[in-house]
Amino acid sequence: MPLWVRDYSWRQTDSAVFLSLPMRGVRVTQANIFCTEQYLKVNVPPFLFEAILYAPIDDTSSTAKIRNETIFFTLYKKEAAMWESLVMENADKEKKQRIRENAVIKAQEKANEEEKSKAVTKREHKKYALEATMKWLHKQAEAHRAMNANFSELKDLNEEEKNPDWLKDKGKKLNADSLC
Repeated sequence: MPLWVRDYSWRQTDSAVFLSLPMRGVRVTQANIFCTEQYLKVNVPPFLFEAILYAPIDDTSSTAKIRNETIFFTLYKKEAAMWESLVMENADKEKKQRIRENAVIKAQEKANEEEKSKAVTKREHKKYALEATMKWLHKQAEAHRAMNANFSELKDLNEEEKNPDWLKDKGKKLNADSLC
């Protein structure tokens, strides 16, 4: 059975809420914190803090800093206004449950989008590495041809680029960079 944390303090401005949440005797990490637009949960067994926020916040720019067994939240409000309380007090049980469920669904969707974005970035990096390797191979082929004949179309290659050993080292370096 969790121990509900009730001894928090908070203050606000028109644009932000500042919440101090003591978590004495336990080690808190960012993994223990779940924050979405209208829902905040900190679960560090045996302690549990949960809040259906009074109004939506910008969960992307809001922050949580952990110091001296206390979590300090800076929650940026979506709309500048003074709140009557930190939590939504007039909501019935079903509405609170819907907000919790929607928070989880939105968090899953956000995680999926971030994963897709990382995959796209990884593909772009691989594509760039392949293009760089192809460019290098093309220059290497030109350098080999230049050693066998002095073609006028190879004027853009400097002496170093015509050296097969230099090209070999450059290829190894490019290949090693692309594997990272």
